[in-house]
Amino acid sequence: MVISIISTNQRGTCPHCQAISERVHSHYERHPHDVPCAGYTVRLNMTVHRFFCDNEFCEAKTFTERIPDFIRPYAHRTNRLASRQQKAAFGASGEAASRMLYTLDMAVSPDSLIRLVRNAADKQVKTPKILGVDDWAIRKGRSYGTILVDLKARQPVDLLPDRTAESFAKWLKKHPGIEVISRDRSMEYIKGINDGAPDATQVADRWHLLVNLRDALEQFLETKRACLRAAADEPKRDKATPHKKQAKTLRKLSRKEEAKLARLGRRKRRYRKVLKLNEQGVSKSEIARRVKMDPKTVRRYINADECPVYSERPARPSKLDPYMEYITQRWQSGCCSSTQILHEIRQMGYKGGRSIMMDWVAKTLKSSRSHKPQPFQPKSPHKTVVPWTPRCASWLLVKQEEELSQEEHQALERMKHVDEQVAQAYALGQRFMDMVRERQHEALGSWLTDALGCRISSLTAFARGIYRDMAAVTNALSLPWSNGQVEGQANRLKLIKCRMYGRASFDLLRKQVLAASLRC
Repeated sequence: MVISIISTNQRGTCPHCQAISERVHSHYERHPHDVPCAGYTVRLNMTVHRFFCDNEFCEAKTFTERIPDFIRPYAHRTNRLASRQQKAAFGASGEAASRMLYTLDMAVSPDSLIRLVRNAADKQVKTPKILGVDDWAIRKGRSYGTILVDLKARQPVDLLPDRTAESFAKWLKKHPGIEVISRDRSMEYIKGINDGAPDATQVADRWHLLVNLRDALEQFLETKRACLRAAADEPKRDKATPHKKQAKTLRKLSRKEEAKLARLGRRKRRYRKVLKLNEQGVSKSEIARRVKMDPKTVRRYINADECPVYSERPARPSKLDPYMEYITQRWQSGCCSSTQILHEIRQMGYKGGRSIMMDWVAKTLKSSRSHKPQPFQPKSPHKTVVPWTPRCASWLLVKQEEELSQEEHQALERMKHVDEQVAQAYALGQRFMDMVRERQHEALGSWLTDALGCRISSLTAFARGIYRDMAAVTNALSLPWSNGQVEGQANRLKLIKCRMYGRASFDLLRKQVLAASLRC
């Protein structure tokens, strides 16, 4: 649809010297696009005036008429069309918004949409009274930025390209008047607040406190291999019958088993060497240099009761398990068509894929076709028990007792029975969890006294960190503010990054996150 319009203005303002002129030189035609009408794209044949500039000191002799409320100079689309396209670009990525706008008769290229986003005016945000700060991954494991959120308005305030104390302090100095800042326990943010807003009340995030506690308990359980075996109820090896173990090793080992034994032997030799150097009084850093190991691994070896052995995960149950006996019976009865058997078990309720069944038949039945068929032996319900990982076992020490299942409760009791320190760690962990849940800031002092007096090094280190950040932790247990809203805005930022198809450069990402049209 083509619409012809003519400007009726009798005077114009020179864009160079701002002088007003009424002398018309000629007319000028523009052909911009406008918003669609009745399912048709709209193009305007717009005729505007060209005026003389009567200012003798102006460099321009003539100028074209400007209509800034309707269309920008030199633009190929009206302001209202550009506004709709810009909102679509903020709501979706350039590619997705371009496809959507094409169906709405407002076709535009993805690159043009990205330019509209970049040219958008920055959102003007007032300095918040209650600020939340956290980091976000620009490239996970390599570079990180900082997101700042107004916790009272529940809106992002700004993005910083790094998470250093210098940049955060610089931002705080440019925005004075912040009263409360909620943060995690990062030393960079603590230093930035002390330098940029020393009068602000610092609040440690409660969720990060609980995460730090569970990490300390996980580090404690890494040295308790016996407790991890007890949690899994692993049967003890019978030392009185060594001939059974010898008979089992008479068979020729596979390459995978030989490599596994070789790795275990090397690990045990390193473990004995680390303990020997530690007994000689060598420092942990020097041991790490001599043995060429990470200092954290050296520390883990020294604190461990025995050489850490990393067990393989047990095989997961297969969707084919309930139908293996039927497949074997059909195969032994003479039906060697895997497709026919697959059709039969699907009628019986099998919902797995074709490849699962075909691979199992090829490995189990077709490979033994030349041998005498053996009766199907179902899997034993008592599978090889693998020791729990420290991460899984640490959850038992922080969960509420009523949330534990019967199996988890029994595993916890077995761990307590094997090592008394587990019971002590469980008691301290439960006290801290209850203190955070019920906001009992008055109980923090007594908990710190007990935690600093225990002989669990990881919990003692955790308690020392809490003591150094005592004021912020006390505020966390007494004030209602936390980083929950900041975590939600960080997740929204990740979603924006994912839908931008790799075009998430910092300036473009900042525009998207701070966009007023995407209020949360």
